[in-house]
Amino acid sequence: MNKQELNKAYKEKLISEEKYKDELFKLETAEKPVRKAKRIYEHVPESDFIKLLNHTKKPEHKFAFILGFGSGLRISEIVGGIRADGTIMQKLQPEDIHLKEHKVFVRQAKGMKDRVTYAPKQLKEKDLKYFPLKSGKRALQTAFLRNSLKAGINWKIGAYSRGDKDIPIYRYHFHCLRSSFVTRLLNEGVPAHHVMLLAGHESLSTTTGYAKSNPVDAIEQVMRRGL
Repeated sequence: MNKQELNKAYKEKLISEEKYKDELFKLETAEKPVRKAKRIYEHVPESDFIKLLNHTKKPEHKFAFILGFGSGLRISEIVGGIRADGTIMQKLQPEDIHLKEHKVFVRQAKGMKDRVTYAPKQLKEKDLKYFPLKSGKRALQTAFLRNSLKAGINWKIGAYSRGDKDIPIYRYHFHCLRSSFVTRLLNEGVPAHHVMLLAGHESLSTTTGYAKSNPVDAIEQVMRRGL
């Protein structure tokens, strides 16, 4: 019961004054939930992405990075996995990738919705023999961190506590590849509603939020004014 519901119950005489005061005290003194820190998913420039690919030896890791950066695929859309409701999402299959038509068909993605997105220019017909990729989510996340550190494009920017452990926070993580896909299209002038469809966002506000969270334009405006 929240404060509004408690006040309503007391006004309608559904609870006694003593009960009202006790419950109000509990609400007022209850520990407030800690807000999750809001992070800006840093855009991975193409120069950094090329460095990442150059330091990535395993083809399946390289193709996963290409699909994140060039097609905006989530890691679960590439290698599948078990959803929160217990249903299984299948790995991306070679027949889902249509390079001649520049299309990738994503089946039963987030929200159990199908969508079509853009096929990355770096992926070739000969590469489809590697699909479905053998790696899982954790292996890809580890590979991304390891190779991005080797490439010199990633580094530790902080940490958070989990129990008695300090968990490091890095500049880039795998999801930054998908964020870069969205940001890059918006910066190149692709209409936001088209980007929304390719990325599989629920609403246009989610898509345009990537443009709002990118401070590059604001910084350039300040520099032009010599401030």
